Order: sequence, then C-alpha cells, then structure tokens
Amino acid sequence: MVNDIIFCNSFVFNNFCFTSYKYTDNSAGIHIHYFAYMTKGNARICTENETVHINEGDVFYIPDGCKYRSYWYGNPEIEFISLGFRFMPNFRGRYYPPQVIEKSEEIVKMMQSIIGRGALDGAAVGEFYTLVGLLIERMACRQAGRQAALIEKARELIVLHPEYTVGEIAKSCAVSESALYAAFHKHSEKSIYEIRRSVIMEAAKDLLISTDHPIEEISRRMRFSSGTYFRKCFKEYFGTSPRELRKSSGI
Repeated sequence: MVNDIIFCNSFVFNNFCFTSYKYTDNSAGIHIHYFAYMTKGNARICTENETVHINEGDVFYIPDGCKYRSYWYGNPEIEFISLGFRFMPNFRGRYYPPQVIEKSEEIVKMMQSIIGRGALDGAAVGEFYTLVGLLIERMACRQAGRQAALIEKARELIVLHPEYTVGEIAKSCAVSESALYAAFHKHSEKSIYEIRRSVIMEAAKDLLISTDHPIEEISRRMRFSSGTYFRKCFKEYFGTSPRELRKSSGI
C-alpha cells in the first residue's frame, strides 16, 4: 500500500510566471507527469524526436521520463498553470507523448479551480483525477512495445512500493530478475537500480520532513540493512544527513 505521505507529496501544483524569455534543460529526464495550461505567452518543448509548439490558451502534457529542452516566450509575460503528478491512471500498455490537448471550457475551469484552491486536500486530488479522466479521452496515445510496457510497470511498482526489492518487483511483473535488468539495460537511460535508489531516497526524505518517525524506523521501512548504511546513502545522495535535513526543516 502506498504511504499516505508519499501519495500527498506526489503532487506538485504551481502557477508559474516569468518575464520575456526562459530556457529550461530537462535533457536528463523528468520523474513526474505534467498537465499544464498556457495562460500567457508561447513555448516550444523539444525532444530528440519531436517539437511541440504551445500557444497562449493551449492545454498540454509532458510525460514522466521525458527528456526535453523547453523555450518560453512572453510579450512581456509568460504564465502557465502546472499540475505535476506521479501516478497516471490507465497508463499500462500505452504511451502518451508530449502533446497539445484539445481543450474545453470545462477543462480550463477545472484547472483554474484546482490551482486556485491553494492547499492540496482530498477534494483537490479528487477534482484533479476527474480532470485527468477528461484529458485522457482527448489525448493521442501510442501502443507501447512489450519491453516498454514491462519497464513502465516496474517503474509504477517502484513508486508505489519503494520498499520492494528488485526480486519482488520482478516477481510482480512475472519475469526473472535477469530479464528485468536486461530490459532496463537495453531500453532505459537509467538502470532499475538508479531509478529505485532515487525513489527510495525521495520517499525517505518525504518521511523525514513530514513525520516524526525515528530515523531507524524510516531506515527499516525503506529496507536498508542498517541505520548506519541508510545515513551513508542519504548523505551521498542529498549531501546532508537525515538529522541535518530534519533540523533545517524545523522538525
């Protein structure tokens, strides 16, 4: 079962505003899905294989794992609603590329309502996934290949169950560990170890700053062999210790 705190921290809703021009380099790949609504300005999302042109008033999507560079232009302002999330429903077996989505008045009002709430609560999450259902019906999708579907299923399990070992992930995917490693080696820029490590570290960080659970307990929940090893890995990944992170967060 996904941890409630991890679930709540899997949403990143923002209203961004820039002036004139902005460039972003996400060529390393993003680890979250985004739906967005361009309220002012224009943009280009450039991947290795395609360029998506976004005009003022467009609703658009950028998928988890997408590697891209983006160029944002305003006259003079650039403003857009950004709804980031980790869990995409009805996703397995299909791939949704970056794209502009045909919008409706209802979709725009829902996006404005969600961002206008200010705080994330159950009602906002419910409204958001109602919105996702409306958007998916309008989106262009591609059938994912067998290996791509396997990788997507494994990534989904890693996010939902960061405590799972690679063996447990492989078993849930009905493949051997060696087959799972091979799929990531051939078809993913990052190994399953790198993806799992990133998710585990972020999940541990969420627990550290959102709860008062003892560090040793968090270490056990994330399946580290010892609290000492957890602290070592955490320091290597974030550049700070779990205790230092909590202190800086006021916990």
